[in-house]
Amino acid sequence: MPDELIDVIDKKGNIIGKKLKSLVHKDGDWHKGAHVWIVIDGKILLQKRSERKDIFPGRFDVSCAGHVKSGETYEEAAIRELKEELGIEADKSDLLLLDKRPQITRIREKGIISREIIKVFLLKKRVELKDLSVYKDEISEVKLFDLDELLNLLKNKPEMFVEDREYFLDTIEKIRKITSL
Repeated sequence: MPDELIDVIDKKGNIIGKKLKSLVHKDGDWHKGAHVWIVIDGKILLQKRSERKDIFPGRFDVSCAGHVKSGETYEEAAIRELKEELGIEADKSDLLLLDKRPQITRIREKGIISREIIKVFLLKKRVELKDLSVYKDEISEVKLFDLDELLNLLKNKPEMFVEDREYFLDTIEKIRKITSL
């Protein structure tokens, strides 16, 4: 995966510098991330991370996620990632902000500590599974989960997912409150 220049931030989200993503993860610096959740026909779309990913390879993750590049807004990063990862054309009006939260991930065996402040969006634009163009370098598959199935798997097979169960449960509940799930 290519290295990217991203903004280093403090815990309040103020930009305090710039670094390559690989160094930010090595040094444990705070940085920004954008996540987009997608609902299709009453089911939640999740992506399965490629086996080549440094963090949680082969596990299911949010529909679309990525780092905010230096100089980008959260919304610009979300729109870029939707296009790059899933082939979805979107604009700011297609995004509904669900949350802004810190997220810390440690992968000790790889010397990675990712400290992010993420903005979590729901894609309001209607998309069809058949219209997605999945970026195979980062995503091995996408899958639709009905709510009960997803909640059951999160409880009984957490190893299928990235390690932030509380984030998943909290976000699913937010989505449920504003959609017909």
